[in-house]
Amino acid sequence: MSATAVSISVGRSATIAAALFALVLGTIAAGVLGALSQASESTGPSGVPDIPPEYLAAYKASSTRFRLGDDGWSYLAAVGKIESDHGRSSAPGVRSGQNFHGCCAGPMQIHNGFGSGGGTWGAFKTDGDGDGRRDIYDPDDAIATAARYLHTSGATGDWRTALFAYNRSNRYVDDVLAQAAAYRSAAARALPQPDPVAGNGDWLSPVPGFPGERCDRRIVADVVLLTRGYGLNLMDCFGGPPHDSRGEHPLGLAADLVPVDGDWNRALALARAAGWSPACAASGCAGRGPFRVVLYNGFPGHGDPAHTSTPHLHVSWQHSPAPPFTRAGEVLVLTATGGAR
Repeated sequence: MSATAVSISVGRSATIAAALFALVLGTIAAGVLGALSQASESTGPSGVPDIPPEYLAAYKASSTRFRLGDDGWSYLAAVGKIESDHGRSSAPGVRSGQNFHGCCAGPMQIHNGFGSGGGTWGAFKTDGDGDGRRDIYDPDDAIATAARYLHTSGATGDWRTALFAYNRSNRYVDDVLAQAAAYRSAAARALPQPDPVAGNGDWLSPVPGFPGERCDRRIVADVVLLTRGYGLNLMDCFGGPPHDSRGEHPLGLAADLVPVDGDWNRALALARAAGWSPACAASGCAGRGPFRVVLYNGFPGHGDPAHTSTPHLHVSWQHSPAPPFTRAGEVLVLTATGGAR
């Protein structure tokens, strides 16, 4: 893949980034961000291998109820998998009594004050199915209680911190984050995969300097500006699997980027300017300005070569809801006057 020669330093790139974000704040039309933020909430997958349907329904319902975000179900499911294999484990405390440590019970292994009814359960117990009862062994109640506790502990803003509050073990947190990512990947594979060449793709446009790469034409100028300004190559923009069908690649609104010269400080400079920080890295960082999501060091499969075997920086653009492999009605951009078209 060829690329235009770049001589701009990372320091100057940061200055360019600051100017670009000032431009965004000054030119986005009033109300556009608010309109996009009211996009219809994802209901999550209808089926995921390994998760019993009744448990998946409870994970989805509790994630929505406690505003854990589009992917919140996956973190709840990961906790449920690790704690009790979604209630299928025959270990003590899952269906009755207490666990081996005598402190926790139920399919989500919630701390209940060593059987006294106190602890996390006493403070957060929730009726998950509206039957008027709160039973730590009832999956709906246990999952809703876990969701409520995770929300209170800072989930969505910082899943790592919230999960550490749930179980104070860094290894446990790593295992949950990895399992959640695996469930999201499985959910994406389970979705119907439209053929990306079946449509006419008339909203896509080639990206100058990157033969074979196409993006939604509305972000092409942004992509060119960022790649040249930060010294990056565009590796992927529009496409289907293995990308998540619910993400921005099938809309042509995401860019996978790597440095032209192997200097990953270039990618880090853009990642930070776009909204990435270590605090939100594990669950994916909400972008700044027109960027919807920034995935880099800390997020599975993304980052520099020291952090993943598939190194790259992922940034995507904010947009109104759209099915995979179609044109989004509205997109926020850096470079077009008015910010959205």
